[in-house]
Amino acid sequence: MIEKCPKCEAEFSVAVLGGGGICGACLEPIECPYCHKTVTEERTTGSFIETLIKAPDSKLARYLGISDVEWEEMGVELNENYGNSGDMIYCYWFTVPKDTTEEVLDKTGWRIDQIIDDIPVSLMDD
Repeated sequence: MIEKCPKCEAEFSVAVLGGGGICGACLEPIECPYCHKTVTEERTTGSFIETLIKAPDSKLARYLGISDVEWEEMGVELNENYGNSGDMIYCYWFTVPKDTTEEVLDKTGWRIDQIIDDIPVSLMDD
């Protein structure tokens, strides 16, 4: 069976190993192989093997409403906003490039040369 993690949106397949016994079925967890969170529990006399099919897009891409591929194709320079203090990063921002595809513009509602700001620091992968 194919599952989609509700927490990180990774897609993965689930196979049962050693199932089909007559008795002793227990609730066994099905865990996302990407974020390692329990997605659901099913009864089986065996165990589950989860295999990642498709890793989710980055938190940044999901926040912006585009895919990682679209983000990379845009070739955006992501800028840091240090605010008035200059001591810490408050958020990130970028300007929508001139060669951004119509598909991305339609999907996001952005305009060429528009400044997209207030992108949370928490979206940046370590």
